[in-house]
Amino acid sequence: MFFNFSFAQSQKETYNQSVQAYQNKNFVQFLQLTQKLDSLRPSHPTYTYNLACAFALNGKTDEAISVLEKCLLMNNKIDFESENDLASIKNSERYQKLISLKTELGTLVSTSNKVVSLSEKTLHPEGLLYLNKNKIWLVTSIRNRKIVSFDAKTGKCIDWFTDKDLLSVFAIKADKNEKIVWVAASSIPEMKGYNKNLEGKSEVLKIDIKTKKVLQRFPLQGNHVLGDLVVAKNGDVYVSDSGESNIYKIVKDKMSLWLDLKKEAFNLQGLTFNEDESQLFIADYLKGILKIPMQNPKDRNWLIFSKQTTVKGIDGLLWHKNSLLAIHNGVKPIRIIQYFLNQNNEIIASEILDNNRPEFDEPANATISDGKLYFFANSPWKGYDKNFELDETKFDYPTLYSNPLTK
Repeated sequence: MFFNFSFAQSQKETYNQSVQAYQNKNFVQFLQLTQKLDSLRPSHPTYTYNLACAFALNGKTDEAISVLEKCLLMNNKIDFESENDLASIKNSERYQKLISLKTELGTLVSTSNKVVSLSEKTLHPEGLLYLNKNKIWLVTSIRNRKIVSFDAKTGKCIDWFTDKDLLSVFAIKADKNEKIVWVAASSIPEMKGYNKNLEGKSEVLKIDIKTKKVLQRFPLQGNHVLGDLVVAKNGDVYVSDSGESNIYKIVKDKMSLWLDLKKEAFNLQGLTFNEDESQLFIADYLKGILKIPMQNPKDRNWLIFSKQTTVKGIDGLLWHKNSLLAIHNGVKPIRIIQYFLNQNNEIIASEILDNNRPEFDEPANATISDGKLYFFANSPWKGYDKNFELDETKFDYPTLYSNPLTK
């Protein structure tokens, strides 16, 4: 999550004021301040939980339970049963249903199957692509700053694209004719060779698939993290920026800002078109999914999620038939959900494809090939120490999974 300094300071000051109000047993002010924090930074585990407690301390049972349900859907490990501040709501029927929900959220759902483990343990995979014409699997590397091809039967990795100036490689997508791959890369401390001189650097690369030559680079300097991109049928490229909550557009080899979403989004992630490319869907790690009409982007709106699902933690996002496939890796337990849409591209139902699988540890981006969803189930984010060195005892080899997508 990336904030500017003044915004972060404002949150800190408001949070400190809320703690002081709570300690002084001024619960009315505590509620006011926690509501403000929840608006400044939605889906924050501490702010949202404190808001549930604040509602309960002010005798607002229904509001407290609704917010507590939201907390549970983000993290079913919270120990709310022993919370004294929630004493006023514990005899309600809705509260007892939350205890059942906590158990239900831990249910194992397993519909994806292991395909292969890669040979390069420290790769730290992120973007994934299958080139159908060349019959080649490609995966990008956060840690080792490159793109590798791999054998889907043996897992053997071979360097496919390297460059001395390449940064951490996040996303990779091909044009419809599979002549070009577009790559989003950004400088982050987890990559090898990181130093202060690289801080704030990001770029999009246009690479010729046949020659593996860089045809053009589109650099950005500043607080940018280019996490994903999508290529339209006409060749236009749209890029998500989680650092500044912007969407950039590349048209005829010129990159420009397409949408500035800083006032309405927090942390942009995966993006995808619907079938006819009339709508662009983009995930926000805190707010859910924003639907953007391509002909009139100002008429955009956030999708309304069904009950007992959470908007939080969506990273990878893909279109499949009349549905969106979302990888929720910012929640506990991690889950992969298929959201079914109506003709107006509104969510009407959802189905959990995978939930609470112990082998899943921050799956990220994904791709669809031959009617199947492919993704790496694990990545070593938790294996980095305070100096951003990797402890190989804390993670396993990157493992590819597939889901048959029966609907």
